[in-house]
Amino acid sequence: MPPSPPPASAAASSRAAMLQSVHSLASYSDTLAEFLDQWNSVILDVASIAATFTVLFPGPESLPKPLPAAEPQPNPAPEPEREPSPAPEPPERVPPEPNLAPEPQVPQPNAVPEREPTPSPEPERQPSPAPEPELEPNPKPAPDPAPEPVPRSAPNPVRERKYGDPSAAELELRCKQMNFRELRRFVTAHVRDREWLRQVGPAALRRADDPASLVLRTVGRYYICAESRDAEAACMLLLELYVRAGCPRSRERGHSDAGLRQEAREAALTWRSRLLRVSGRVGDAGARGARGLAFFMAAFGVPVEFPAQELYELLVAADVSACAKVLKCSKHFVKRMRDAVVEMINKDMHLQAIHIILAFELQNAFPVESTLTHIMEKLEHDRKDSEGLALEHDEEELTLLRSISKCMEDHKLCPSEFPSFAARIVLLEEHVEKPKQAFAGTKRKRATEDCLG
Repeated sequence: MPPSPPPASAAASSRAAMLQSVHSLASYSDTLAEFLDQWNSVILDVASIAATFTVLFPGPESLPKPLPAAEPQPNPAPEPEREPSPAPEPPERVPPEPNLAPEPQVPQPNAVPEREPTPSPEPERQPSPAPEPELEPNPKPAPDPAPEPVPRSAPNPVRERKYGDPSAAELELRCKQMNFRELRRFVTAHVRDREWLRQVGPAALRRADDPASLVLRTVGRYYICAESRDAEAACMLLLELYVRAGCPRSRERGHSDAGLRQEAREAALTWRSRLLRVSGRVGDAGARGARGLAFFMAAFGVPVEFPAQELYELLVAADVSACAKVLKCSKHFVKRMRDAVVEMINKDMHLQAIHIILAFELQNAFPVESTLTHIMEKLEHDRKDSEGLALEHDEEELTLLRSISKCMEDHKLCPSEFPSFAARIVLLEEHVEKPKQAFAGTKRKRATEDCLG
């Protein structure tokens, strides 16, 4: 007799127990993920503190150790070229000797008796032509040298990749999902393929719901302690891609990014303080660190606490001619540079102002000719205030105008196109050279008189 089915109440209770177990497992998984995120932030804080103490109290372990020299790998010996084997010559026909008895064949042991071939019907033989006299064998022609292999050009990843490449779709998916960890891993893995990332990266970042938040979370605090050189290069490249994309913001209407701006401002000031601790001044920072901070401020804004002098020194350390093309993609950074030019001119930083105007192509806001006229008028006004030091003032002004002329030539501008500027340099050269020549003549005259006396 089959056992009776369990009561409905027991089945319902077991189903409820299973649902409760599933809910408890899901809550445990969420708790574990939250704990891992907190643990990761703790590790970053500890790393930043350790890096700060390393800078303040350097020890013998912090000295850079020389990298081991890479052992040269022997070049594989080239395979010898195989000469083409000559075609076998057809055996000469030996006419059968008449009236010769066939030699008796000696049977060999374990030899398999050959079967006699069945005679096949021979085709009708045509009369053979008269035999030609045998010619002396021609010498075998030397084999042609094997053609040299054409060197195959290295594959161009930019040309080989297409827009429909699955990697591009994967990058776009990471951005849509706002998955900053996977985005950082992806860019780190493809950091050697910079040109391809520069083509597909900006469009992929624009697909994110909040590109600014995604990039800020992905970059994190890499400038304090990056896990590898590739990760550091990937974070800097990601900042560059975001600036090239035009620094897009959240697509949600009414979304306030005040918290994000405050976080970015604190990160920029922390980065600046780190450069000051390590190098002493921002202008002495390395090109990589200076360029990273410049891209970061182009992406999220320049803090008001950043003075114009330090901003100019930062751009010079970052090689402004190499990164100005990227920085000009940020509208708020270009606006900040316009304000910096006004501040520089008011603080008599004339050479720095001309350099920024030409590097960021701000001629529409600051025409070169009118700016040069304003600089020369201000220098003339300063001359009147120091009449007793006319010669020293002329020398300083001449040095400044020559430096401005050199800067204009570096940016493909001819100083002779600005007549008043060129005439001012010629006039100052005359004022400075005449006293020197008179002083040299007086010195020679005194030397002659001393010799005669």
